[in-house]
Amino acid sequence: MKIAIALVAALCAMSSSFAEAQAWPQKNVRVIVPYGPGSVPDTLARLIFENVQKVSGHVVVVENRAGAAGMIGAGAVARAEPDGYTLVLAPAGPLATNALLYKKMPYDPLRDLAPVAMVAETPTVLVASAAMHAGRAADLLAAMRDPSRRMAYASPGNGTLGHLAMAYLVALSGGDVPHAPYAGSPQIVSALIANDVQMAVLPPLAVAPFIKSGKIDAVAVVGPRRTPMLPQVATLKEQGVDFDPIGWFGLAAPATTPPAVLQAIHAAVAVALRDPKVVDYYRAQGMEPAHLGPAAFRDYIARELDRWRPIIARNAISLD
Repeated sequence: MKIAIALVAALCAMSSSFAEAQAWPQKNVRVIVPYGPGSVPDTLARLIFENVQKVSGHVVVVENRAGAAGMIGAGAVARAEPDGYTLVLAPAGPLATNALLYKKMPYDPLRDLAPVAMVAETPTVLVASAAMHAGRAADLLAAMRDPSRRMAYASPGNGTLGHLAMAYLVALSGGDVPHAPYAGSPQIVSALIANDVQMAVLPPLAVAPFIKSGKIDAVAVVGPRRTPMLPQVATLKEQGVDFDPIGWFGLAAPATTPPAVLQAIHAAVAVALRDPKVVDYYRAQGMEPAHLGPAAFRDYIARELDRWRPIIARNAISLD
């Protein structure tokens, strides 16, 4: 009798979550962006969920809760009711790599958040000062090994993708090239043009105009595919370097949100990613839509942590 009651209860719970998922959303949705208004994740959230709101007829409120490298906003979602109506849209840091960079976090990304969908990915570009005459990736790696060359690489800050990618490449070269953190991409580009630093890994949007004008050199695309912004620039893999990380943005919910609800949210987001307004924004930013659902996105995050863990440990990168 106890087994029968338990089975009935489980079936009722499954039926309830399935019915809720079929009709998601049934009420207003809150999407927390752990960065400020006008940031890339903020713009993505507003574009994507404008479509969800239009299709569903339910209001979606995008709320900016910036601070602590995205962990204030993401932590609020980790503690929210796991019903599919409080979500977070963020880049890799708050959803994955901060767990490797901080000794103490207010939440555990893998334990306290449920991946819903990767919503965007962007390659980066390995660039060099024109004074380097860097050529291909192999030439730049050789230059890094040369102790007579005085070189430094720039990034938009400790623990960023630009920092981690360059740390990997420096280790691969076997050289000793110091890191110079800057406030952002514009400052790095200016430093490259002046030859104050010699290389960096930056988004295509930040560097494409300066590459085309000859002010800085493109060495390789860092990612699995070439970017339409710079179709003539080969990837690292095409040049024999097996390294292809991408920048990405994803959507997550509280950890115990029912799987059927996660799938329903992903389905609504997948429709939004086909909206011409969203597609045009992605193209203008050098980004591409991503199509990973809950299970595939969880697996991807686990692989990302496996990729960056030894690099962060080897270089003693910490943000505490």
